[in-house]
Amino acid sequence: MGNRLGTHMQDQPHILIIDDDSMIRLLVARALQAIGLQTIEAAGGEEGLQLLREHSVDAILLDVVMPDGIDGFATCARLRALTNGQHIPVLMMTGLEDLESITHAFEVGATDFITKPINIPLLGHRVRYMLKASHTTKRLLDSEQHLHRLAYFDSLTELPNRQFFREHLQIMIALAHRQKQKLAVLFLDLDGFKRINDTLGHHIGDQVLQETGHRLRKSLRVSDVMMRMGTIEDISLARLGGDEFTVLLSAIGRNEDAAIVAERIRINLAQPITFRDQEIYTTTSIGIAIFPDDGESGEELLKHADLAMYHSKRGGGDGYQYFSIKMTEVALRRLTLENNLRKAIERGEFALHYQPIFDVAEGRFLGAEALLRWNSGELGHISPAEFIVLAEETGLIISIGEWVLRQACQQAVSWLNQGVLLSRMAVNVSGVQFLHKDFAALVETILAETGLKSSILELELTETALISDEYGILDILTSLKHIGVQLAIDDFGMGYSSLSRLKNFPIDRLKIDRSFVCSIEQDSGDAAIAIAIIAMAESMAMKVTAEGVETAGQLAFLKSKRCHEIQGYFLSRPLPAGQAGEFLMKQRYEN
Repeated sequence: MGNRLGTHMQDQPHILIIDDDSMIRLLVARALQAIGLQTIEAAGGEEGLQLLREHSVDAILLDVVMPDGIDGFATCARLRALTNGQHIPVLMMTGLEDLESITHAFEVGATDFITKPINIPLLGHRVRYMLKASHTTKRLLDSEQHLHRLAYFDSLTELPNRQFFREHLQIMIALAHRQKQKLAVLFLDLDGFKRINDTLGHHIGDQVLQETGHRLRKSLRVSDVMMRMGTIEDISLARLGGDEFTVLLSAIGRNEDAAIVAERIRINLAQPITFRDQEIYTTTSIGIAIFPDDGESGEELLKHADLAMYHSKRGGGDGYQYFSIKMTEVALRRLTLENNLRKAIERGEFALHYQPIFDVAEGRFLGAEALLRWNSGELGHISPAEFIVLAEETGLIISIGEWVLRQACQQAVSWLNQGVLLSRMAVNVSGVQFLHKDFAALVETILAETGLKSSILELELTETALISDEYGILDILTSLKHIGVQLAIDDFGMGYSSLSRLKNFPIDRLKIDRSFVCSIEQDSGDAAIAIAIIAMAESMAMKVTAEGVETAGQLAFLKSKRCHEIQGYFLSRPLPAGQAGEFLMKQRYEN
């Protein structure tokens, strides 16, 4: 190591000399010291970068060809990626005089270029000129520092922002490409952050984000990670916006290294956050994309890491997921579905089918459940299991649900006018739709528009729609009961309802999920659950409908246990409106 920073020369410019040739370092150092400059020496790129992390220097002289370790081009690119290395003048020293080498030097961030053998008197003038130009530049940079911070840093967490990360990622991709190395992008999203904002307020949400940024910095201390893994050379962190963060792992040795860091982040972010004696728990979904395996541009890597994160979240969250080509296929399918789904109503592609509901005590069909079907002009028939989830995630379920509700009410009125005996029209309501503003008012408006008697309409809600704020849910249910509609819990037994909550809600009917009914004859456990639901409903003055009845044995069993209503393929599949009307009309004449 050459001359260190002397306490009596702290006001002199400091020059960092990086060259693997000790003789050249000596000659250059003496020449610069002779003109009043202070020098620091490093024998290679790694040592030079470490010195730059530890000390403030005013200029750097950097050799290009260094056989041991990284060369000058890679060193220059990496020092430009450091916070304190972005604006330091760099003079490249090399025996290479070809245009490609010179162009490459400036591409990676060199300020000037001088060839070997070095003209020592000329070197002194070049360095003085660089320092003078740098001093002028520094004054301009100081005046622009605030604007730069606004443009490239997030004010809440003080982390680099999306713009900074994108530009830095492109630089590191170019370096990884030249060095034939891998790098990894981690895309992080907090699970359930919207719930924190909605229930505790945005001020608490902001504190959660600040603490998340702090914990991420702590999780990604470069020296600590390098000591543990020995493979990751540089780590960058950013907040993209909202509750989305990114991590860049440069020059990883193996794809598996990214998982080690992801798991460490996951564990740290899962620890409770305490605010005013209140503990808040958050988990994190993490997507991982690897260069060059999963993309060769920053845009591709971010997109694929985001897709992987989405799959992690769909899998329950609190974990990490590597990107795969299969995810791209799923994403393209989702995008195509969403684009077509947005136009399905105006194109007239939706239709309602109706499955008759059999009243066991009356011995006839007195109701029907409206079931949405989508026949896309471009994609053909799409399963409700696929498009309903997408409609909920995109918010399209609000307009689609309104269309279904109005169409079902109109159909019920039409059947009643034709003389069909119809005591109930059941319509499924998404949790998203149910919790949307003024849902009860919408129901009342549609009933008034169509002229349907409110007691005929039954709204079917899932158990998961009722696990939010109990009092808010109760207000909505009470408003609906005030209108006069019937209320049912669909797929009962599959969600999170508790008897203590259920008894507080004005529910008229429970619908036993088909998964219990299908094996009711063979599985004593499923049979016991069905019996328990029927008994519980009776004790709470509720009716019970069993879904998915497909055999005579299932029907006989449920009838023997005093199940009130039955629906399923054994009695009738869901039918188009015309056929369903004929089916129900036929019951009138047969009874």
